[in-house]
Amino acid sequence: MRQSTLTLALASAAVFGVLAVSVAARHPQDHQHPAAGGVHRHLDAAKLKNPVAADVTSVTAGKELYEKNCVSCHGATGKGDGKMAETMKTKPADLTDADWKHGSTDGEIYTVIHGGIKAAGMRAYSPKLTDRQIWDVVNYLRSIGPKKS
Repeated sequence: MRQSTLTLALASAAVFGVLAVSVAARHPQDHQHPAAGGVHRHLDAAKLKNPVAADVTSVTAGKELYEKNCVSCHGATGKGDGKMAETMKTKPADLTDADWKHGSTDGEIYTVIHGGIKAAGMRAYSPKLTDRQIWDVVNYLRSIGPKKS
């Protein structure tokens, strides 16, 4: 019994270790803190390359996901003026301009959607959306907002 418990514990630790490495790679904590009102860059996230082509299929899928999940805060046109915006402590970002506090590279946008920004009231969408869906949203945001930097 002790042998199987130890084996199970080691197997769990190995799996957890792999998951922890995977999560760390997808949610880098390496970031630069902004000066007052400045950009909060996620350095490792900025290096992530978008694996999904920004074609009509992806942008259309991203728009549908945005309308289901993002409009209430960011508004129908992405200006940060959704119905929930007035009740929020931190105003949702205007997704149509290039002044994004958490960076505007594809990887940074993906990371913000995936992991959220707790301090800003932005929930993590990784429990609800697949990686592909998040990248589709990134491609949609590119179609209405800042171009790649």
